[in-house]
Amino acid sequence: MTDISPQTLSIETTQRKIAAGRYLVDSIHTRVLFKVRHFGVSDYWGEFLEPEGWLDIDPASPEKTSLQVSVPTARIRTNSAHLDDELRSAEWFDADQFASITLTGRGIKVVNGERAVFEGDFSLHGVTKRVGFNVDFIGAGVNPFKGTPTIGFEASATISRTEFGVSAKYPIVGDKVSIIVSAAFDFA
Repeated sequence: MTDISPQTLSIETTQRKIAAGRYLVDSIHTRVLFKVRHFGVSDYWGEFLEPEGWLDIDPASPEKTSLQVSVPTARIRTNSAHLDDELRSAEWFDADQFASITLTGRGIKVVNGERAVFEGDFSLHGVTKRVGFNVDFIGAGVNPFKGTPTIGFEASATISRTEFGVSAKYPIVGDKVSIIVSAAFDFA
């Protein structure tokens, strides 16, 4: 059983408090969500489970930031097991041929103390394109259970799925896909 006794938790909300170094994706506390227009009348949401990767960051030199993250296409989840299987099929993500969706890149442009833009190579369905993610810094602190630095961000971008070769059921299912990531990273 996990000890859930009260712990001291001190969170800083300025990027200057980020400890420089390599961080690993905390896959348990990171969510990779997507939404797409369905029948033109509602947004349909899904999630990719088990993201993994790393982030090298130094708040004193944000232009040197580098990132490599991926999510397995086979670990897609919606509120329908039938739809999950369909989305894994060759008609959609083709998880057998294209095992993961990745984002890699270097450099981050700070807009202000809490907001930045990260542009990287986004690979989906065998196609790679530059995609810009708006990034909001949430906080930095010390993981009360591990005693090591931890940081969190929220990032979002919009892509055209047809530009990545995923055109199933278009236009019934929209072309624009919003990607929303709530990311937690633990010091390596």
